[in-house]
Amino acid sequence: MKLALRKLLHNLGSLTELGAEITSTHDFEEIVRTSLHTILGTLAIPKGAIAQYSARPREARIIAAKGISGVVDERIALGRDEVERFKSRSRPVIVKAERNGFSQFIRRNDELFRRLHAHQVVPMVTRGQFVGMIFLSEKFSRADYDDDDLAIIETIARHIGIAIYNHRLLLRLKSKAEDNRRLYREMRQLYHDTVKAFGAAIDLKDSYTSGHSHRVAKYAEAIARQMGMTGAELEHIAVAAYLHDIGKIVVERAIINNPRPLTEREYRELNRHVTTGYEILSHIRQPWKEIAYLTKCHHERVDGKGYPQGLVGEEIPVGSKIVTLADSFDAMMTDRPYRARLPLDQALADLRHQAGKQFDPEVVTAFCRLLLEEIRGFARQRTLLTMIGLSFDRETVVKMLDSIITEFDQADAQA
Repeated sequence: MKLALRKLLHNLGSLTELGAEITSTHDFEEIVRTSLHTILGTLAIPKGAIAQYSARPREARIIAAKGISGVVDERIALGRDEVERFKSRSRPVIVKAERNGFSQFIRRNDELFRRLHAHQVVPMVTRGQFVGMIFLSEKFSRADYDDDDLAIIETIARHIGIAIYNHRLLLRLKSKAEDNRRLYREMRQLYHDTVKAFGAAIDLKDSYTSGHSHRVAKYAEAIARQMGMTGAELEHIAVAAYLHDIGKIVVERAIINNPRPLTEREYRELNRHVTTGYEILSHIRQPWKEIAYLTKCHHERVDGKGYPQGLVGEEIPVGSKIVTLADSFDAMMTDRPYRARLPLDQALADLRHQAGKQFDPEVVTAFCRLLLEEIRGFARQRTLLTMIGLSFDRETVVKMLDSIITEFDQADAQA
């Protein structure tokens, strides 16, 4: 009686430890090995192995073994009817028994079963799914498996089956998540490609500004990063920069490419592009509505003299302020019908002069700080210098940038 009680307590202890192992955060292979050691140690069985079933192809692969060498990764083919028999089997299959319904399966795998020293084949079924099998040799004592042994085996088999089932489910979820991430990346790439295509289509109307939208987007994104913007906010600014002139699609090409000063009517027609662009983009679902408003405000001025709404200072979204500077700076760096591109120091002087009028001083400061970092080699990328693409007097420009930054930093400190 005392021996039976000790055996019961030992078995309960083993099952408790196994349950804790299976619900732990350990990796799957470790759980399977521990489970196999538990069942072998609990019942004093010298050799055993665990195989995981896969429906495609229909086979079981040995994933853990103890007391047997060279069998891990061996595969066992199963017929559809054999899988169904294992699913409906409630007890282990005795390998040497006759009339067990698995004689063909056992004969076909006789050589492997000999290497496994398989005496019992224990099917694992979880939630109606066949998930694998356990191979057990004879016990050390050579005694037959009694009903208590079989009950323990079936209980542990259910534990291992749950572990395999959960692992399979986790792999499916990971695969699904990766598929979703891949699809999301592809959709985002398509989204960005579409945005760039729109920008290129806009630039085609202006023979003097090829690549303008692309450059403005790169300038704006670099300035926004310098100002600490990340994530969706950064992306919205970059997209708004690409699309800031989308309303020019409806403006006559003759007006856009006019080499002489525009008439009042032509100015009104050209300036309509901001409201037209807003109307185009605001009819597209999020995140375009926020982007649409950023484009609408890219000709506003901090002194309130811009258009179309005459917004002042903080009424203008910071993203629009960034696009305004990027748009204007690229215009200064580009040959236009009415003038040649400006030298860099002259463009910087214009930014300084227009700070607080057309441009937000904070945006001008961020631009100048980034340009100075690039010139001095402190920046990771040379975004601004690459697009500026012209030679300049380094000493003059560095002094000017230092002066602008100091001036606006002091003004900000006194405000």
